[in-house]
Amino acid sequence: MTWNWLGWIVWICAVAFLCWTIHYIRVQQLMLIAKTKKAFSAKLFWRYVGLLVVALVWLGGMSYLTFFRHVDIKNNNQTYISTKYKPLQLHNSKDNYYYVEAERSKNGSRPVISYTYWAEGNKITTNSRFGSVADGDRVIPLEASTLPWSRAKLAKENSATGQAFAAEMTVHYKNTVLNGLGLRANRDAFTYTLLRVPSSDMVSEH
Repeated sequence: MTWNWLGWIVWICAVAFLCWTIHYIRVQQLMLIAKTKKAFSAKLFWRYVGLLVVALVWLGGMSYLTFFRHVDIKNNNQTYISTKYKPLQLHNSKDNYYYVEAERSKNGSRPVISYTYWAEGNKITTNSRFGSVADGDRVIPLEASTLPWSRAKLAKENSATGQAFAAEMTVHYKNTVLNGLGLRANRDAFTYTLLRVPSSDMVSEH
């Protein structure tokens, strides 16, 4: 059982409290007008402000935990990492043999929008935001160098596969109270794919 149930309860309570606050303000205003023929009371005004602040801070805090909290992959108390390694398979188009197919963007800020490769008999496509290609002497490309790769394992795969493999790193949220409040417990944060090829000639672009 994950802590996500706690997050759902707190979310429901937060939304219910906001709805109750709006209803309370409406009822109090109608009663004020009916009893005093006035539409403003300083005492009620500050009570409304206090209730709205609590409701909005509550919802804002839950929204941050669920949608905007950044993943700290170095925080072993909240996340853990698993990495899978797969040998790449050659693919051909007419007389052209390659390991990776890169789809280039016709416009926009990213020159490449996706990479497609073949491994274990499957065709796999990954978004270029969460994938990169390493060729030549560099096993880890610059854009993936900040991730905590096992250099020893990469070197072993590099030697065993003839410099042609995919390393798929997945960051998982642990089953903690904090992750549960954000409805993230036991879920994947993101997956990054490093595609190692012997040379740039083994990448087909279109």
